[in-house]
Amino acid sequence: MSRGRWGRAALALLVIGSGCRAAPDAETRVRQALHLPHRTSAPLSARVDSSWRRRDAVVERVRFDGYHGRTIPALVSWSELPRARPLPVLLVMPGSPNRKEDLLQPRALLPLWAQAGFFVLTIDRPYHGERPGDPAEAIRAKGLPRVLGEYVLDLQRALDYAASRPEADAGRIGMMGLSMGGMEALLLASIDERVDCVASVAGQLCWAEVFGTVAWRRLFGGLPLTERLIREEASPHRVREAFLAWMPELTVLDAPRLAASLAPRPLLLMTGELDPFITPAAARRTFAAAAPAYADSAADRLELWIEEDVGHGFSRPMESRVLAWFQRWLEPLPDSH
Repeated sequence: MSRGRWGRAALALLVIGSGCRAAPDAETRVRQALHLPHRTSAPLSARVDSSWRRRDAVVERVRFDGYHGRTIPALVSWSELPRARPLPVLLVMPGSPNRKEDLLQPRALLPLWAQAGFFVLTIDRPYHGERPGDPAEAIRAKGLPRVLGEYVLDLQRALDYAASRPEADAGRIGMMGLSMGGMEALLLASIDERVDCVASVAGQLCWAEVFGTVAWRRLFGGLPLTERLIREEASPHRVREAFLAWMPELTVLDAPRLAASLAPRPLLLMTGELDPFITPAAARRTFAAAAPAYADSAADRLELWIEEDVGHGFSRPMESRVLAWFQRWLEPLPDSH
């Protein structure tokens, strides 16, 4: 049994042993806040558009169907190792407004992590990359919780797609997200038990910190409410009050609450020391909220890392630490590169 599977089994024992149903209730609240429909077994209708090699890794452009017949464009990368044994899965998401190709250039993250022994997958989230629409307009029309729900729904379909691939071991799944992707990682893991291990990089949307700094202006830039509050020179308290009145679901979709619900699955929280948007204070508050749930036997499964001299970014040392986290908990092949 992998460490990720042990974590899931341990969570079930903790819930049964305590006579508590808090975890299912927390999942239900998140699903409701995201306005998620019930999952269906709709056909994926997957197809490979193109394939090429990058050193020892295969890279493929693929497409599969999401809900309501919407096509999800994706990139996958894997090495020849699955000829011996299926590889653990890494679902990796960039920030917003980035697109999936940003994980190929300039850092080549997908093939590099494939060479490290993983089946790596990323998608264009709704309103990004090849997909029509504008995320700011979508948030203006629907509110952030519903838009996040669309993102998470497509990520669930990405896991369905990974399970259909013979190269992938759907029993060992990790997710790493950058910025908005880091928040998506917390959200997806909170409602989908298939995610065994999480790394949230500069993605801890802690609303107490977001609305207490200038981060809300960037996150909700261009919205009429944002512009009005800026004109009014509204206080942080007034800003938070106004946004929660518009989107009360945000109280549930708060990184500290989400992180606490993931125990005892391995969770790495990371941000830059100089990040003005996801500040060290936001990451520390998220870590502190999760720590009691990880106490005692699961303490080594929760880690906080603040990278010195880094802003809202993903440095080489951060990349190495995240990869080591997944290698530790998802156990890629011993002979992986």
